[in-house]
Amino acid sequence: MKEMLEIVCKKHIFTSLIMIEPKALCSRKKVSIFNGVDQQSFYHVIFSLSQKSRFVIKNAKEFIELEQKLVLHVEHHYKYKHILLNNALLCSKAALLLRQNGWKVYP
Repeated sequence: MKEMLEIVCKKHIFTSLIMIEPKALCSRKKVSIFNGVDQQSFYHVIFSLSQKSRFVIKNAKEFIELEQKLVLHVEHHYKYKHILLNNALLCSKAALLLRQNGWKVYP
């Protein structure tokens, strides 16, 4: 978790950071989900994923849907959305899709 915060917190300082279980969103994915609020009261969502296979468009669409479920669960929208990929290669088409939808990807 410390490494995740060092990557994301270069520009943002969080006043609160809460971990959300994927089971609360009816998901079986092995992903860590964090809900944070920065000093300007903007909401951030951080997905931390550790996988050995390539992160492709199918995975990107699943994370977009998972974020939409999370919005309904916590009842607010996120200004900043982050994905941290540990040990996974990123497909260029998936990166483009995520950036078009407002995500920041950290490989």
